[in-house]
Amino acid sequence: MSAYKVTLKSELPRGTFYWVTNVNADSEEEAVASAENLFLEQINTANDWDFSDYDAEKL
Repeated sequence: MSAYKVTLKSELPRGTFYWVTNVNADSEEEAVASAENLFLEQINTANDWDFSDYDAEKL
C-alpha cells in the first residue's frame, strides 16, 4: 500500500468544488475511490464543519 494525496474537482452550476485528502491505497484508482468515499462520509455531517480559509479577488 502507498500513501496518496488525492484532489477531486467538481464543476457545479455556481462554482468549482475541490476535495483534497490523504489515503492509503494499492493503486491510483483505489485512492480516488477511497477519497470519494471519505468525501461522502464528510458531506453527511456538513452541519459539523465550515470553511476555514479563503481567497477573494476583486474582478
